[in-house]
Amino acid sequence: MRPVVMIIDDNSSIAQLLSIMLKNNGYTPITAPNGLIALDLLKSSPRPSLILTDYLMPGLNGCEFIEHISAKSPYKNIPVVIITGSAVEDLRFPTTKNFKGIIMKPFNNDTVLNTVRHLIPENECSNSVCLA
Repeated sequence: MRPVVMIIDDNSSIAQLLSIMLKNNGYTPITAPNGLIALDLLKSSPRPSLILTDYLMPGLNGCEFIEHISAKSPYKNIPVVIITGSAVEDLRFPTTKNFKGIIMKPFNNDTVLNTVRHLIPENECSNSVCLA
């Protein structure tokens, strides 16, 4: 089975771009338009190996989403990366162990793919998926 990557972004164009890029590189993407819907998806979808989330979203922003799942034992060890176009100095970031970093928008596809490959353990990838 291909590793699952959850994408949370209220901009459907960015979510679609990330989804296509990940699918073409051996991952199974699942998308949510905000943190609240992502919480529901976590309960009903295969467990993701990694979560990529936007920071600024309605309802539950990226930082709040990370803090919320960090408190929930089944999800607290899923690595999460924030993708944002906001000035980093204006944002508050989580201090949880599962928060792994920030990718700035506009992002470079190679940067995203290298980050995903780095954060998903090799044992979750077979020879036919997660191509380097």
